[in-house]
Amino acid sequence: MCLDVIENGGTAVIAERASAYVSEETWKTLVKRHLRRGCDDLAQLARSILKGKERLHEAVGRAAGGVFGFLGRPRIERVFAEELARRIPLPVDAKLSAAARGLQIAGIYICIVGNRDLADCACLREILKAEGKERLKRLMQGALEDWQGLPRRMREGMTEL
Repeated sequence: MCLDVIENGGTAVIAERASAYVSEETWKTLVKRHLRRGCDDLAQLARSILKGKERLHEAVGRAAGGVFGFLGRPRIERVFAEELARRIPLPVDAKLSAAARGLQIAGIYICIVGNRDLADCACLREILKAEGKERLKRLMQGALEDWQGLPRRMREGMTEL
């Protein structure tokens, strides 16, 4: 599945796309540093970013409920405000998701160019666990086009490919 998307020079395209968001020096250093040891650190960092995003939503929800409590509103209104605020997308959501998915794509790239067994690729396992095979395929195809659109690709159907 990943190899189908990556074949025909796809790894070069991913490296080129990465340079749109980080310097060539940063990209080369990242790849060189992780080539021997794999992507476990990148997978952990991506998980931390996504967990931080969840915690941010929880904090916003608690704050909204707290404000309604401070104003003396009935419990149901506080609960409603908390749940609503927790679920409304925040302005930083797309950037945090793009950063996490970009790290995971970089990790998969590192495992592929390092000739690692993809069954041992922590970034690939994380995406498969969270998103499933079809969404992984869309994500990899999106990585060949534009990293900024990675979170959108995870939500949209195959029709946009």
